[in-house]
Amino acid sequence: MGIFNSLTRIACFSKSTALNSMSLLNKSLLINNNIIGNNKLMIDSRRWKSRGNTYQPSTLKRKRKHGFLSRAKSYTMNKILKRRKAKGRWFLSH
Repeated sequence: MGIFNSLTRIACFSKSTALNSMSLLNKSLLINNNIIGNNKLMIDSRRWKSRGNTYQPSTLKRKRKHGFLSRAKSYTMNKILKRRKAKGRWFLSH
């Protein structure tokens, strides 16, 4: 508020200075709003940027869990292989 009060005092002295100072005030407000807006965007992007490291693929773990040999071991998993083969899938498992 101190800036605004000093600008109104300047406005009392001359009309042209008042117009110039008001335009400066508007420009400074726009600049401050842009800075705040950019910071908000940076905070939002930082907030979501940390996500994404949840899936770290490991071929060995994937093959052990979903691979052909693990599916062929048990009766229920073998049923999955038969069902996929009957459906005409090109890939029965990983």
